[in-house]
Amino acid sequence: MISILLPCYNSEALLNKVFRESLYSVPVEVIAYDNGGNGKEVNKDLSFKWIGDGKNIGLNAALNACAREAKYDHFYLPHTDMCLIEGWDKALLRRSKNLAPGSYLFCSRSIEPIRGHTPFHHIQDFGNEPDHFKRDELFREAPRLANPGVVTGYRMPFFLHRKLWDKMGGVDESYFSYATDNDLFLSAYDAGVRRFWMVQDSLVYHLQGKSNAQQKVDRDSDKPYEHFRQKWAARGYDTTQHIDDLERSLVPWNVQIA
Repeated sequence: MISILLPCYNSEALLNKVFRESLYSVPVEVIAYDNGGNGKEVNKDLSFKWIGDGKNIGLNAALNACAREAKYDHFYLPHTDMCLIEGWDKALLRRSKNLAPGSYLFCSRSIEPIRGHTPFHHIQDFGNEPDHFKRDELFREAPRLANPGVVTGYRMPFFLHRKLWDKMGGVDESYFSYATDNDLFLSAYDAGVRRFWMVQDSLVYHLQGKSNAQQKVDRDSDKPYEHFRQKWAARGYDTTQHIDDLERSLVPWNVQIA
């Protein structure tokens, strides 16, 4: 069983028009943290366990709060601008079945409307706004896009075991909303993880930048990345290079595993 940890900030339209499409009969729980701006209607027909009082405590603090409420040992960390496509959970559980619980950090393969800076996503436009989300077209195409292989990759949405989460001490609350992916990767690496796998038949659609980009506390600021550089330099990592280059020096991107 899987616990989904879902911080929600200004996400009413995303929850009702995108993320709710993920809520078919999947044996998961959704712990949703109300960071504010989610509207009164989201509680009525979304089968979430809501926590938080509407005060924006940031992405990472909300993730830690969700983890404390989680019942299950597998954690999944999507964003509210993602639609989870049927079979995402089974593919991740199947790949982790015979592995030691704290030995991996997996992620799903995201379908993105435009190309970003990482090479392991599938690029195909099914809409980049909640009102223009092409749900039916996405679901028709999804079986064709589900590659049974595994490559190295490490970006949200992450999938990991509670044992690794506890070993890392959760996520670093010094970050408010940015650099979470990068810090979580290095935290797992520093904890001894070497299996950073993108499971390509675990698919999500990502509207790209519609959830976290609404946060204004550290948006367009170097503050989270300066903290990242100082934190990991103190632990012996070469943070004088670009973060992407640092990550790839430890675990190269897009290497075929299976």
